[in-house]
Amino acid sequence: MKKPIIVLGIGELGSVFARAFLKNNYPVYPITRTTDIDELRSSIDPEFILVCTGEGDLQLALKSIPNAWKDRVAMMQNELLPRDWATHNFIDPTVISVWFEKKKGMDSKVLISSPVFGAKAQILVASLALIDIPAHAVANDKELLFELVLKNLYILTTNIAGLAIETGSTVEGLRNNHLKLMRNVSSDILKLQSALTGKIFVEDELEKGMLLAFEGDLSHQCMGRSAPQRLKRTLKLASELQLNMPHLQKIKNKL
Repeated sequence: MKKPIIVLGIGELGSVFARAFLKNNYPVYPITRTTDIDELRSSIDPEFILVCTGEGDLQLALKSIPNAWKDRVAMMQNELLPRDWATHNFIDPTVISVWFEKKKGMDSKVLISSPVFGAKAQILVASLALIDIPAHAVANDKELLFELVLKNLYILTTNIAGLAIETGSTVEGLRNNHLKLMRNVSSDILKLQSALTGKIFVEDELEKGMLLAFEGDLSHQCMGRSAPQRLKRTLKLASELQLNMPHLQKIKNKL
């Protein structure tokens, strides 16, 4: 019998992962807002705990993880960077950059293969494969960081640029009709990502990766529900780091 996997947060994506683990013969225990984590900790010895909360709830979720499980943590949030888990003393955490989406009433939609790195990477890759979602392990934390920044660039650029153009804009329209806007926004975003990670990234490589992701779903809407909050959160971080975000500020001023 395989050890159980705990899924912290059973939303749309959490339910996808839970189904994948069950298909791979792993018992699944959910953690919801009503779950007593200490009671769960004393009763089971999990393979790992996958944190599936939204970005805004991530820090509270990570703080709630018992010390006994700190060597078996996995994360999958958007806007995720090493700074988000660095203070929690996790041992070899597993991180997946999710490139599929799941909306209520719809099946999962894959854009590209989701990269994974960490101690439990192979379990995630094998489990997702059983429900026809491609994922692959990357070689090291340097490659993982590139993949996280790429996903952040995609999410933030499309969402924030979408605020500046007409309702119903798609990534194909952004690429074909608003390339200058796309590059202006992504330039500001990349400046922030570099400051948050202390690393320099090759802008052309990231743009190439972002455009490849566009090809995975050219009709993907730029501006999701979270776009205004993402713009607000990005400008707040930039202000804290004393970074000038001229293109993002211009979009905010127009709103």
